[in-house]
Amino acid sequence: MRSPATISVERIGSVGVVALNRPDRLNAYTPDMGDELVDAFRALSTDTEVGAIVVTGSGRAFCAGADRDFLNGQLSRTGKQIGEEHFIAGFAEELFALHKPTIAAVNGPAVGIGVTMLLPFDFRIAGTRARFGFPFVGLGLMPGMGSTYLLPAIVGPAQAKQILLLGKTIDAHDALDTGLVHEVVDDRALFDHALALGARLAEHDGAVLAGCKRILNHQSVAMLREAVQREREETQRLIENGRRTADHADGRFCS
Repeated sequence: MRSPATISVERIGSVGVVALNRPDRLNAYTPDMGDELVDAFRALSTDTEVGAIVVTGSGRAFCAGADRDFLNGQLSRTGKQIGEEHFIAGFAEELFALHKPTIAAVNGPAVGIGVTMLLPFDFRIAGTRARFGFPFVGLGLMPGMGSTYLLPAIVGPAQAKQILLLGKTIDAHDALDTGLVHEVVDDRALFDHALALGARLAEHDGAVLAGCKRILNHQSVAMLREAVQREREETQRLIENGRRTADHADGRFCS
């Protein structure tokens, strides 16, 4: 795994910790971050010392969405634009099916891809300052990463339609009420709480946990794969029909 520039990765006891680490940009997502997240998850999934994985954000945000500079055509260091990297294009199923338990500790605003990347996690815990923004319709974009399946599966079809079609932003307590998050805890205790949950999970037999996840996710994996494909098809249809926003260079940037 190459040394990451946009995230940090460490192991605390039996828990792998990944932090989005662009605090000066509110951890705005870039293609480089996507590549580094894929590398980190894959490395932690094969680390025999790691029994669970926690993801959080550095500073006062979890992820403020896609970095606007990259949406407007700036290339990553690998020459990619947002939407071309595997994290957006195909990683949702892999993350969803990861055999180790995953925990998202949402320490502040999570917007756009900052929300869609959370949906495949097993546990989502919010600090009191967390906000969840779904701005896709207002930006003329399709939500991605299988969120058109995962969000209804998590909060129910009626709530998902209201959230996505109205482009809602919901606070931590509303997220708890809808089932989007499992818990809301004080911001100062959030990371320690997530770490303790990870350590508790890591105490169990990893093979048993993996087996439980496989059974629980068995039918959902195929439905998630189909949703990702349909999102791509709808996005392509929007592009072909000339549906592009002034602030976004390419309709593929859907997550």
